[in-house]
Formats: sequence, C-alpha cells, structure tokens
Amino acid sequence: MQSNFREISQPNDERQMCPAGKYWVKPHTRKKVTKAGKKYIENVKGYCCCYHNLFDQMVEIEKISSEHLYFSLTLYGEARSENEASKRAIAWIIRNRLTKKRWGDLYRTIVLKPAQFACWRKTDPNYKKMQTPGRDGSTADKNAWQRCKELYEEIQNAPETENPIPGVCHYFSGPPNPKHPWEKKYFDLPDVPRFHFVKLDK
Repeated sequence: MQSNFREISQPNDERQMCPAGKYWVKPHTRKKVTKAGKKYIENVKGYCCCYHNLFDQMVEIEKISSEHLYFSLTLYGEARSENEASKRAIAWIIRNRLTKKRWGDLYRTIVLKPAQFACWRKTDPNYKKMQTPGRDGSTADKNAWQRCKELYEEIQNAPETENPIPGVCHYFSGPPNPKHPWEKKYFDLPDVPRFHFVKLDK
C-alpha cells in the first residue's frame, strides 16, 4: 500500500515526514504583539504546513527548501537577465537583510515585506515570470534559473569576508528618484551596470 507520507530533504541533513500535499517549516522565532501592545518573541516549533499558493507548491516541484526557493525566486525576479556580478550583488543584499534581522528571520519573510523587492508586486511584469522560472522555452532562461538556485547555496555558505557590500541592504536601478532622498547617497560596483547601492545608517 502506498504511504500518505513523503520524506522531505532539508538543509543541514534535517529530514522530516509530512503528509502528501504539505511541506515542512523548520523551527524559528518570530516577533509577536499581545492584545495589550506588548512585544515578545515567540519560539515556533517545526511543523507541516499546507500549500497556500503556487510558490509554496514549487518547494515540492523544485525539491528545495522554502528558504532556498524564495531567495532564488527573488534573485530571478530582480536580476535574472543581468551579468554574474550583478546577480551576486543582489544575492548579497538579500543575505545582508537576513543578517540585520530588521526585516525578519526567514528569507521568505524578508523578500515578501511590502514595498521592498519590486518583483513580488503582483502588478510587476516580473511577478508573472516568477510563476514559471526557467520555463519560457529558452536556454538562457533555464540557465538563469539554475544559476539563481546555485547562488543561494554559494552566498548562504560564503564567509562574511567575501561580502563585497557588507551592511548594504538597499539598491535601485535608473536615476535617483527625487521622492526618495536616500537614493542620492548611492555608490556603484564594478561590472554592475544597472544597479546602484545605498548603505543607510539604520
């Protein structure tokens, strides 16, 4: 008889059993607020979660962790057609945000924060592309998606000494927007033609 459970590979050789149609969420902490307005840290045990959207289903399709997927999808949405130096720079931006903890303790939480990564806006043309990464029929797109997945592992496991933009968590493309005064403080990186970077004090 076929089992209703499947084994899911996780980072650091963790292995969990979840019912078919569900995926494993590893233990983590998250900020909460009581009804009285008091902030506290909640320790969340690992659990099996139902798929809520297409992107969660990709975890099973791609056979990678949720953290791996959301990191890679963001990199794909923001820089899939850019050169290697540009992809790596944006990958480090994502990791820097996790290191600072200001945006959350999980990559998924970080990249889905409103008004942060444009590719996650449903009105952004990249959002539709992210629903079928690497599957537009071209070799270039297939290779771009594969490279984005590889960069998650490379950047995630890289020592901080290899970080070309330590502490930098913001970037933009095009000329500085007058409505965003912080963009005037930008600097550029060699071999990164389209993106500008900003290191804010906070």
